[in-house]
Amino acid sequence: MSTFLVSVGIGLATAAILALSAVAFTLEYAVSRVANFAHGELLTIGAYAAYSGQRLFHQNVAAAALLAAGAGLVAGLGMNAGLIEQFRGRTATTVFIATLGLSLVLQNLIEMIYGAANVSYSFAQGGLHHVGPFLWTTSNVEVILSALAVAGLIYLLLQRTRFGKAIRAVSQDRTLAQVSGIPARRVVMGTWALAGAIAGFAGFILADTIGTFGPQLGFSFLLLTITATVAGGIGRPYATLGGALLVGLVVQIGGTYTNSAYQQVWAFGLLVLLMLFRPNGLFVGRSATAVRA
Repeated sequence: MSTFLVSVGIGLATAAILALSAVAFTLEYAVSRVANFAHGELLTIGAYAAYSGQRLFHQNVAAAALLAAGAGLVAGLGMNAGLIEQFRGRTATTVFIATLGLSLVLQNLIEMIYGAANVSYSFAQGGLHHVGPFLWTTSNVEVILSALAVAGLIYLLLQRTRFGKAIRAVSQDRTLAQVSGIPARRVVMGTWALAGAIAGFAGFILADTIGTFGPQLGFSFLLLTITATVAGGIGRPYATLGGALLVGLVVQIGGTYTNSAYQQVWAFGLLVLLMLFRPNGLFVGRSATAVRA
C-alpha cells in the first residue's frame, strides 16, 4: 500500500473527529455569534470524563462515550449561562478575551485535578483492516462510522424537528425569532447543550485515537477546528463537514510528506489563505455576507 493512500486513510479518520468538533463550534457561533475560544476545553472535559469513568464502567466503550457526551453537555450549558450570555452584546474583542481567559482557567483546573502528565485509556484498539484502498484500525473504523451517524442525526434534527427549525430561526435573527413566539433563550441554551455533547464525544474519540493526552488536548485541536469552520463557512453546519474533510486531508498528507510535527503549520497556512481569499468559506458564494445555520 502506498504512503499516499495510508495518509489519506488517516486523514479521513482525522476529518471525522474534526467534523464533530467543527460542527459543535459552528452551532455555538450560529446562535450566539461568538467565536468560542474555550471550545477546545469542551473536548478536554469530555476526554477526561471518559477517562475517570472507564474503570467504573469496566472499560465499556459505549458507556465512556455517553459519559463524555454528558460531561460536554453540562460544560456547554455552564459555559453559555456563566459566560456567553453574561457578555452578550459586548464587543468581539471583549468576548474573545473572556473566552480565552476561560480556556486558560479550565486548562489549569484540569491540570490541578489530574496532573500535568499525559494519561491514556485502557480500551483495546483492535487490529488493522484493509477497507478498500485504506488501512484502518478498528478504532478508526468506529470513529468514522460514529461521526457519520452523528452527522446524520444533526441533519435530521435541524431539518425535521421543531427544535431544529427554532435553531435555524434564532441563527437568522434572534430578536425576530423571539418576537415570533420562539423562546430564543431556551433555544440558545439547548443548542449549547447539544454542541457541548457533540464536542465532549469528539474529545473522547480524539483522545482514544491519539493514545495519550493531557490538559491541553482540546486547545491544541482548536486551530484545526477553527480552520475547518472557516473553510466550510462559519455558522453553516453542513458546509463545515466539507471543510473538516479538506483540513483533515491537507494536514495529514502535508504532515506525511514533510514532518508530522508540522501539521499545525499546515493548518495555520491553510487558515491564512482562506481568510485572504475565501473568508466566507469555500462552499459559500463570494458575495455572501451573512452566516446562517
